[in-house]
Amino acid sequence: MKRKIVISAALLIILAAVIALNAEYLTSKARSAMIGSVVEDIPGTAPENTYPLILLHGFNPGYSKRISEFSMKEMQEDLAQDLNYVDKGLLTTTTTCAELRYANNPIIIRASYFGELELLEMDTYAKNFADIIAKIQHCTGAKQVDVVAHSMGGIVVRYYIQNIDQPSIRKFIMLATPNHGGLYPFGDIADYLIKDGESRLNLDFIELSENHDFMQALNEDETLGAVASYTVAGDIDGKGDGMVLTSSVRLQGEADHTVVPCGHILIKHPSFCPEAYEFVKAVLE
Repeated sequence: MKRKIVISAALLIILAAVIALNAEYLTSKARSAMIGSVVEDIPGTAPENTYPLILLHGFNPGYSKRISEFSMKEMQEDLAQDLNYVDKGLLTTTTTCAELRYANNPIIIRASYFGELELLEMDTYAKNFADIIAKIQHCTGAKQVDVVAHSMGGIVVRYYIQNIDQPSIRKFIMLATPNHGGLYPFGDIADYLIKDGESRLNLDFIELSENHDFMQALNEDETLGAVASYTVAGDIDGKGDGMVLTSSVRLQGEADHTVVPCGHILIKHPSFCPEAYEFVKAVLE
């Protein structure tokens, strides 16, 4: 009897979590449908010197878009309040230009580079991210955007800048991004899945290894041209943030870098890692 109660309670908790994660997405889709039915879907004209801010998640072992999108929600809410962005929640496939255009203060929005039924590789993610930027620029009329990316999301954006388009991004902040590989304690697993510099399986985290051809090609030139780049590394054990080595994060030619006493997951949460949040806020002010 007691075991049944425990199992039932666990199932209820899982169900509640699933509902909570999908609630915002479904609400966003419903709102877009309603707005699209009554408001003309034309792009806006952003005022000069205003830049929409995109928040991007990192690696997700479950490859869930809902969990990934939710991971940057606290930072979105705090930055909207502290820096007067217009909080636009999630970017979905049905988000309309009517929802994204603005008159004065720029928008802040979360997005996911995960797609549907596709290879889990960085170049694919970067192409999906290109679609995200194109949508936001078209709808807002902004010439450039700013980006804050956590972990693997930073690698996606770096690939986009170096191989797809550079002028679209003004400021780019990376939180705990493994720019030189430096994964631990899972680096050995990634290395085992590499043969002659290539992935044995089409899995994104394998490409994050310093021994992978993808990472070595990405770091042939660490500078990001005219993009002002910033990095935040965590250090909780004298080596790194529990996932990425502190020494792996910093890039050549960046505008600024800081090390904070925060773990890999918590570094993106203002309430748990105020040091990283204050750095992000100072860069964007």
